[in-house]
Amino acid sequence: MKVTTERLENCQVNVIVEVDAADIDKQLRQTARVISRSYNIPGYRRGKAPYHAVVRIFGKEALRQQMLEDYGQELYEKALEEIEYEPYEMGELQDVEWDPFRMTVLLPIGPEADLGDYRAVRVDFEPEPVTDEDVDRQLEDLRRENGQWVPVERPAEFEDQVVLDFEAKAGDTLIMSQEGHETVLEDGRTIPMPGFHEEIVGMAPGETKTFTLTVPEGDLEEDLAGQEATVSATLQTVREEDLPPLDDELALMVGDYDSLDDLRASIREELESTAQSQAETEYLDRVLEAMIEAAVKIEYPPQAVDRETELTLNQMERNLAAQGMQLDTFLNMIGKTRESYKQEVRPSAEDRLQKRLVLNEVARREGLEADPEELEAQIERLVEMAGPSADEMREMLDSPEGRQSIADDLVMEQAQERVTQIGKGEAPPLEVEEEAAAEEEEEEEEASEAQPQGDETVDAGEQEAGEISEEEETG
Repeated sequence: MKVTTERLENCQVNVIVEVDAADIDKQLRQTARVISRSYNIPGYRRGKAPYHAVVRIFGKEALRQQMLEDYGQELYEKALEEIEYEPYEMGELQDVEWDPFRMTVLLPIGPEADLGDYRAVRVDFEPEPVTDEDVDRQLEDLRRENGQWVPVERPAEFEDQVVLDFEAKAGDTLIMSQEGHETVLEDGRTIPMPGFHEEIVGMAPGETKTFTLTVPEGDLEEDLAGQEATVSATLQTVREEDLPPLDDELALMVGDYDSLDDLRASIREELESTAQSQAETEYLDRVLEAMIEAAVKIEYPPQAVDRETELTLNQMERNLAAQGMQLDTFLNMIGKTRESYKQEVRPSAEDRLQKRLVLNEVARREGLEADPEELEAQIERLVEMAGPSADEMREMLDSPEGRQSIADDLVMEQAQERVTQIGKGEAPPLEVEEEAAAEEEEEEEEASEAQPQGDETVDAGEQEAGEISEEEETG
């Protein structure tokens, strides 16, 4: 058997397997014997039919296909032992020629990343500052959370809360009807119908009003869209928002704060912490994108993107299940199939794949490893979080696969931190750089020690002149 390879783009390799005609003939005859034991061949007892009889009954092409099914996997596995490439996933049969036998398998291999001088990448880090306006908005939200709606005897205004009964008809068709409908009046809101809120503004409690609106596209009856609807509404109650004053009492109301200034300071600190965290996350993405842009090569087989896309859907499925919804139900709601949605999320999945390849390569180049003590501590944290399922969680995490998964996560966290440090120009020097610097310093010291020091340094010309003067004096 002869095995050759042809490297293709995107981390794929054609594995070409050639087998001598004698070996193929031997395998065909072996396949024919197996067939003769399984089927009745006219004129022969089971298992006794000769090769030419099996070929005559089943055809040579069928015999070849059966031989390929029986023998092809063995050929494939033997070929993998003879090549230098590690398969990323199972290869795919591309072509088979029979005279002579030549089998071509398309083999995906592992992704490759050459980041070049990734340590030279720099990206400005400028988190958005927290302003007084940001703090004021947060305080206003706290006032609203602690406010209450108070009934008033006046016509309704925008930002009031109202309770009303209404029904809408297009001709004789009832479009909607609600009693005790409660809503906050907002300018431009389109629910329950565009223009509805604007018509309610100005109505007084107990007043009934009839008006017309255009039936919108979408949620209502499609065949009625664009028609005029007659709406009859009776306003029952108008309430306005009564907010607590912005003072020290509000600070006591919302938490353990001595004064409004303390509350402001706490809000600012929390906003700054959130802003910093968000800025760090966005910054990491920006540095990774810069490293991808500066990379010499980042390649991966199409199957890697397929796998990442499937992981995205699996994660989404788990998130929806936690909310009591099935993925298929969600997809039906948004009018998509699983395949169409996979194509939609594929670009973002490929982006995540590229960034993870960069992180993995940075971890390798930087020599990052999981600290054994941190690994044990993380396992204990996860076991503790499991609560009643702690024993099952410990058994899973204490397995070789579980420990490796935790270690990989810890290394990935280190890689993310290192990428951020590199982007800011704050990364610690690599060990090889430190060793090179130490060697250079040692060489400089040795060279310095080899030089004469202080008064021992004498010009050669002066020394020669001194010797001549001494001779003249002696003479």
